[in-house]
Amino acid sequence: MADDFLDIPKDDITQQQTPEEHYFSRSKNQWLMVSDMSDMHVRRAFKRLLRMIRLNQLVEVEDVAKNTIYQVRITEELNKIKAHCDEIRRVVDE
Repeated sequence: MADDFLDIPKDDITQQQTPEEHYFSRSKNQWLMVSDMSDMHVRRAFKRLLRMIRLNQLVEVEDVAKNTIYQVRITEELNKIKAHCDEIRRVVDE
């Protein structure tokens, strides 16, 4: 048996099957099964996701920069929310 040399019990959490995950490939513009990706591409995607987490970004900086119209809309919406919050503060302080 090929797996006999491993001292890891079969009930160990690391030996259990995991659900298939999908990853969106920007270069191919499609969803890929992670298990079908090469190790190099999985590492690259993992590093990209870690960077996004570290920078507290839900989207790539490059993607946001390309969509400046969305930035304008988001800024306008934020200003409306701020104005609404200021109005609530004013009413509460009265």
